[in-house]
Amino acid sequence: MMPMTMQDERAVPPYAARGAAGAAVGAGMGILGVAGYVVSAVHRSRRRGYTDEFVLTPEDLNMPYEEVQFFTEVRYLHDSEEDGISLTGWFIPQSSAGRPSRRILVFCHPYNNSKSNLLGVARGLWDRRYSIFMFDFRSFADAKTSQSVGYLEQRDAKAAVAAARRHGPKDAEIGLIGASMGGAVALIIGHGEDVGAVGVATDCAFARLSDVLLSRNIRPTEFPQPLAAFTVDLASHLNPLLHGYSFKAVSPVDAVEHGPRAGQVPLLLIHADNDEVVTVSQAHAIHSAALAPKEPGRVEVRIVRELPNLVKSSWSSWEFPMPWKLVADFFDSAFAAAERRRTGEGLRSFPALAKIIAAAKFFQLRKGPPATGLASASQAQLLAAQPAPAAQAGPALLVPLAPRCHSNFCAVAASLRGAGRES
Repeated sequence: MMPMTMQDERAVPPYAARGAAGAAVGAGMGILGVAGYVVSAVHRSRRRGYTDEFVLTPEDLNMPYEEVQFFTEVRYLHDSEEDGISLTGWFIPQSSAGRPSRRILVFCHPYNNSKSNLLGVARGLWDRRYSIFMFDFRSFADAKTSQSVGYLEQRDAKAAVAAARRHGPKDAEIGLIGASMGGAVALIIGHGEDVGAVGVATDCAFARLSDVLLSRNIRPTEFPQPLAAFTVDLASHLNPLLHGYSFKAVSPVDAVEHGPRAGQVPLLLIHADNDEVVTVSQAHAIHSAALAPKEPGRVEVRIVRELPNLVKSSWSSWEFPMPWKLVADFFDSAFAAAERRRTGEGLRSFPALAKIIAAAKFFQLRKGPPATGLASASQAQLLAAQPAPAAQAGPALLVPLAPRCHSNFCAVAASLRGAGRES
């Protein structure tokens, strides 16, 4: 019998090598499977239910309205399915001095929520002499069609803006307001050239679709962080092959910083400090991107550190909550600036949220570091930022300290539904 050499002792048994190779292949297939699941989750159709027909309408809040049907632009999707779907909306007209209001706000609802979820905020803004256009994204279309999380919905929102213009005066101006996915869509199209929004207000909008996928679909599986990031990156490469677009096309933070109208659109960003669906860090990312405009000296930093809880005592005594009066104040300033430009008075210093100061007993506006326990480290950096001189239109970041709250706009509608119809 020949003695075993040192080389023989170090040799890996064939079965061990085959086992390692099999494990690697299995792990790779597992990662590919998770990436495929992420892609399918983005395009999963909403489950429809009988409750779709039982929702609040503007009439329930004593607002006149018109049912509107409109169509998205006819295109061909990646799988040759024709787009150009039929969507529905509500046009809630308002008048000023006996004339139809030139100020129209287009509402974009959250993912798989209906337009009725934003009726509470719509009523308050309607009382402030704004006409309102609310619509359902394609997940609520009569004919079942492809949907996504913010990509195809951009077509829906652009079609809604066009429909709102058709129903308003010829010289009407458009503002965009959205929550969650609707806020992300509003930020993206609002910084494009073809919408011409005078301002965008969002509630709990995400910065990048990939960030939401990482936090909502991968991290609950307890993947190691590098592996989770790799899986989402793999999904982003699979999606163009399967659906014809990149996840990068759903990136509000890039639209805010690099879009055709970057640095030109007044922004109001509202976010819950303990949001478990879209973390507040994504609001900070959007805010930071808005502070990097193409032209220096155009940004004024104003941070609201605290917001009171939304309270609804009863349906009959419903009152427009104070935080959303700030939304109206924001749009008052944005539309006033647009009116000055339209009438030839030129660009002036834009006091994005001047009326917030009048609400000091409810809010604190500070540039210095926050009090201990009231804000995150990223907030502290934002609070320490110095406003640029002669600022025009600055993004404002409002962070309510409401635990585990996602869409604050929808919370208004939820309180209305919970109160019943007493009036």
